[in-house]
Amino acid sequence: MQTDSVRFVLNNDFSFRYNDNDGNYIFELSDAIYTQLKSKDFRKLYFFLGNLGLIRSKGEDFSNNWLLHFRFNYRLTRVIRIESFVQSQSNKLLDVSGRHLIAGGLRFKAISTEHIRLYLANSYMYEVEISDVLNQNFYNHRNNTYMSLSIVLPKSKINITNILYYQPLYKDIGNYNISEQFKIEIPISKTINVNSSFYYFFDSQTPNNRSQYTSNLFIGIGICLPNQNN
Repeated sequence: MQTDSVRFVLNNDFSFRYNDNDGNYIFELSDAIYTQLKSKDFRKLYFFLGNLGLIRSKGEDFSNNWLLHFRFNYRLTRVIRIESFVQSQSNKLLDVSGRHLIAGGLRFKAISTEHIRLYLANSYMYEVEISDVLNQNFYNHRNNTYMSLSIVLPKSKINITNILYYQPLYKDIGNYNISEQFKIEIPISKTINVNSSFYYFFDSQTPNNRSQYTSNLFIGIGICLPNQNN
């Protein structure tokens, strides 16, 4: 999330590839979009994120996942914000093929300088896990703790962001999820940048009583449309 004086931001990273070798084809599509809007007094923030990834060959999916995330937070003090979010995601290749959740808690500003920002947050999360493998749903209560770090290099304006989530069950802390989101953006102009993103998700105990992980690495070109007067 942007935490400066910009009130509206829209960013989209898109890539598409199709390769056909004598009938052996590979179709690949990925898209990541986020947008946020702040109120006039900068106390309220609305944030939306969407991701889509698909790799297919001859009707077989090697990757098939999407994620939708909407977040709202409200500034209580210069250091503390209250926030809530809802999220829906799907990955057809994992034991947990669908995950839907709602959460609410507090977000704390640990470091805030011109070039470095660090936030810590903790919240309660209610989660529904859908397993197509077992044809069963699971209803969980998790703790959600995350750390968000943003660094802007002053001369080059390179932006580095990293978010780390840790989400254990309240009744069994040995059953947890960890996700890591890392992105680096190198600006070419005011609206275009070259970027690289890495996403990692680890589930310590799936419904099949095993651990699973997924990871994605993207390199591409992004378009960002900030508007300070909107």
